Amino acid sequence: MPIRRRTTAVALSALLALALTACSGDEKPQPVPGTPGPTSSDPVIQPGLPGEPNATVSGSAATRAPRTVSPGDVTFYQDMIVHHSQALVMVETALPRLTDTQAKSLAARIGDEQRPEILAMTTWLQERKQEVPPQATNPRLGDHDHAGMPGMATPAQMEELAKATGVAADRLFLRLMIAHHQGALTMVGQHGTSAGEEMVEEMAADINVTQTKQIQQMQGMLARLS
Repeated sequence: MPIRRRTTAVALSALLALALTACSGDEKPQPVPGTPGPTSSDPVIQPGLPGEPNATVSGSAATRAPRTVSPGDVTFYQDMIVHHSQALVMVETALPRLTDTQAKSLAARIGDEQRPEILAMTTWLQERKQEVPPQATNPRLGDHDHAGMPGMATPAQMEELAKATGVAADRLFLRLMIAHHQGALTMVGQHGTSAGEEMVEEMAADINVTQTKQIQQMQGMLARLS
């Protein structure tokens, strides 16, 4: 074979071997140029608590920064779960006894709104490894352990509600739930002095708006039924 042809054949063989190697699965994928990895030194803004400045962190410090949990947020959610739970018990107790269409509709709506709120607060506490009140899974647990919590109905009032019938049941439910909602608004106002995460503040604001409106609605129903 002429030298030139033999040289060409060798060159083609080398190119073929190189192509086969490139197509095989043995080669590790190469990183995309310019794509930051887990050790990127790009600065990251870490929001501070209300009234406090933000912090700038970078690299591994940004990925391993521990989450700061506000004790005020934890207490607010724990107490609000207990508070909401009694509202659910009041609704379950009163619904079969209510005769006023508007009162019955509002009672059902209160239950439909506060169940998912309890779930959201429970999830928040669990994710932060904080204690969850037993009422989160059984609203009737600890029925007598509400001393000092604003707006909570007493055991005697709950027993009275369970025995009421007709318009008397409508009136009693509305009076107890108005007081209960007003207690929730007090708790929301108290939490404003110990606010932490924005998510908790949004929940508090939602409770404030919803229950303020419902208090006005129930006051109108109570005036009509008096």
